[in-house]
This record gives sequence, C-alpha cells and structure tokens, in this order.
Amino acid sequence: MNRPLRALLIAAIAATAMPMGASAETASAVQIIAPTDKTITPSGTWSIGARAGDFVFIGGMRGTDRVTGKMVEGDEARVRRMFDNMLAAAEAAGATKADAVRLTVFVTDVAKYRPLVNKVQKDIWGDGPYPPRTVLQVPALDQGDIAEIDGTFYAPLKK
Repeated sequence: MNRPLRALLIAAIAATAMPMGASAETASAVQIIAPTDKTITPSGTWSIGARAGDFVFIGGMRGTDRVTGKMVEGDEARVRRMFDNMLAAAEAAGATKADAVRLTVFVTDVAKYRPLVNKVQKDIWGDGPYPPRTVLQVPALDQGDIAEIDGTFYAPLKK
C-alpha cells in the first residue's frame, strides 16, 4: 500500500475510533479509585471502583466493616453498611448520592430483603428523588452474605 493511502486510512480509523476533540491519551484514561481510611480495602483481585471521564463506577459492595473486613451483624445493619461502603467509595472519587445514576442490588431472597433495601435507601435518600435501581435475586453471594450493591455515578471533574 502506498504511503499517502496508508496515512489516509490510519487517519480515517482514528477519527472513527475517538470522539471529536479526544486524543488517544484522553480516550483511554481510566483512573482506579484507591481505598481511603473511609472505604473498604479489597480482599482480592478487584478495585473498589474506577473513574472514566465524568463517570464513576463502584464495584460490588457488601455489608463489611471497613476496619475488620468482617460482615456486620444484623440484616438491616448489613444492608445499611453495604450502601455506606458504596457511597464512601463514590465519595473517594468526588461523587455523592445525588450523583447516582444507576444502582444494582443483588440479594439472596428478594421477598425478604427488597423491603429492607427500600427502607435503608429511603433513610439515606429521604423522600427522593431516587436513582434508577434494579434488585436481582441470586442463588448465593460471597461468604454467605445476603446483599451486594454496585453503582454508577455522574460526577464531572469540572463543575
């Protein structure tokens, strides 16, 4: 292939692969959220979350104590800690509960735990508005836990 045609082809591919105004450097900029003294520390090969542009993605958070790493006692306390752990991770990336655009909650018994998730979320968000949320029943969670949550937040770096 001749040199001018190859350069034109490379430019065309690059133009379709990146949004207008983006560079190769900014198009792949994903920042992993580091644990803080207010967040849990991952117990395995995962991160608490990541920022990609103006979006913050928080990985599955359970009702574990951030200091001991053990699950807190009591169903309501555990669900509350699950939300608190997610929001603390979001805060570490500059997001708040008002920035939540999507939540996914996994529970081992939807009939038993969905009302508890609703109660705790109402305690945290008050009378709303509430972010979109999906509650899914799963057969099991790590360490026999009852619930896990992940969240997506929109938190522009330049406000």
